[in-house]
Amino acid sequence: MIEAHDEAPLQPADIADLPGDPPAWPKVIGIISIVFSSLALVCGGCGVAVTPFMGQLMGGISQGHELPPMYQPHIGNMAVAGLGLLNALLLLIAGVMLLKRKPIGRPLHLVNAVLSIPRMVPGLYLQWRLQQETAIWAQQADPANPFAQQFNSPGASMGNTIGLIFGAVIGLSYPLFLLVWFGLVKRKATDMGTLPEYL
Repeated sequence: MIEAHDEAPLQPADIADLPGDPPAWPKVIGIISIVFSSLALVCGGCGVAVTPFMGQLMGGISQGHELPPMYQPHIGNMAVAGLGLLNALLLLIAGVMLLKRKPIGRPLHLVNAVLSIPRMVPGLYLQWRLQQETAIWAQQADPANPFAQQFNSPGASMGNTIGLIFGAVIGLSYPLFLLVWFGLVKRKATDMGTLPEYL
């Protein structure tokens, strides 16, 4: 007959040797990166896909009037959009690696941040130039043209400027945060901790 033996209770020394909970910030930042990159891939991918058909799509809105010629597909806009998709894919990979607490997640986030900031400069410039050229075209176009009416309306210029500033702030906030966080605060691979062996 086998006698049952109770397990010995844990002693304070044993409890002290148990691994502590890993820091939570890698999971939080990893999830944020995955969400941001997924949105950028979906929205950017749809934008690139419909760009060649922009004229046909906008034809119904124009109600038979002339479309602004600068709204035709442009190699500069396509290049900026393509680079944005690649950068979003890099951020997605970086987020997954950070979620898994892989040390490679840190340099991948830094590379993404370094590439994101200069990539936004030509993108914002092209958008600004598009608005300026469209405003000039609208002043010379048929006043009954819906696009001309939109750009000739009071406050249109201010609204476009605010939109550019808002886009720049939103687009630069996360890359700048990543530069500070991984470049100045969490500079070592050990900062993200390791998952306990039982997880």
